[in-house]
Amino acid sequence: MVCLVRIVDGTLRRGERIRFVATGGVFTVEEIGAFHPRPRPVGELSVGEVGYLYANVKDLAQARVGDTITHLDRPTATPLPGFQEAKPMVFAGLYPVDADDYEDLRDAVEKLRLNDASFRFEPETSSALGFGFRCGFLGLLHMEIIQERLEREFDLRLITTAPGVRYRVTTTSGETVEIASPAQLPDAGRIARIEEPYIRATIVTRSDSLGGILALSQERRGVQQRLEYLATDTVLLGYDFPLAEVVHDFYDRLKSVSRGYASFDYELAGYREGEIVRLDILVNGEPVDSLSLMIHREKAYAKGKALVEKMQELIPRQLFEIVLQAAIGSRVIARASVRPLRKDVLAKCYGGDISRKRKLLEKQKEGKRRMKSVGAVEIPQEAFLAVLKVDG
Repeated sequence: MVCLVRIVDGTLRRGERIRFVATGGVFTVEEIGAFHPRPRPVGELSVGEVGYLYANVKDLAQARVGDTITHLDRPTATPLPGFQEAKPMVFAGLYPVDADDYEDLRDAVEKLRLNDASFRFEPETSSALGFGFRCGFLGLLHMEIIQERLEREFDLRLITTAPGVRYRVTTTSGETVEIASPAQLPDAGRIARIEEPYIRATIVTRSDSLGGILALSQERRGVQQRLEYLATDTVLLGYDFPLAEVVHDFYDRLKSVSRGYASFDYELAGYREGEIVRLDILVNGEPVDSLSLMIHREKAYAKGKALVEKMQELIPRQLFEIVLQAAIGSRVIARASVRPLRKDVLAKCYGGDISRKRKLLEKQKEGKRRMKSVGAVEIPQEAFLAVLKVDG
């Protein structure tokens, strides 16, 4: 890997031992050069010169853009200001449509990682989707670019789960941890508070769509900071939004409300405490890990109700009743059921004593109860994908 460098102080020569301050990586300079305008090896680079550096760095994570390079035997006391590590803010699961493509997906994300230091991934297993990866992105655009590259350059068919954000959890012991998925959330009894990331957004729109945008912003828990008329028909809005409310279809809704005229820009504005809860979906009392999500308490009921109603439509009927529940901890907030298929056990009873019919019905009822206790419900992939698109 070749690094482009600018010498701020001192001199750099071939054969010297150097250290990357942020990562701590130590390497030997194999070659240095300058551009004239083509790359040309030189003996040394001194103050003010811009050139390239080859030090046999094979891991992209060891050489981050903006990092300070110093001599190993004469290190700098303080690194140069301005460096900030790229930190993923949006997380989503990537799964192959065909389970046999998992190895190809793993090779593909490793290759993408070589030329994109901000892209993070780790293996993840889902009971509904199988083996995949939990990936971290800088934002929604970054996520769309990665997904598009995986599909086009590596010819993969992917399933992308609903995007989420990184939350900051403070436990009762005072420890602070960051979580990127509901599965990482500590037990409720150990949680002192949960903080969610906020953004400071700027929206410029026409005045005739102002009412719709104000309603949309309030729906997404936005806090208005400014409202300014730039002209008689142009308005500038400043809002603070929870990042979780923006990552899913906010931009599309904004364009729809403003008929395509509104522009949207944002920057991160730190973390703030919020009433964040984990919403679980239970199928016959068993939680489905891939459908769990972190959500604000005031939106949990509507989201849970919409999820179980959608699953009720999509899960095929079985010979036993399927109970669907949305729960926060041990408290169920929404419930629906898929009615069982019923075999006509009275078809061969032509008249006769009513007690015989009752006996057959009781026997069928007992069989269904037994089947429900041992039967497994398989959620079809189509149902899972449709549930991810449900709006609360």
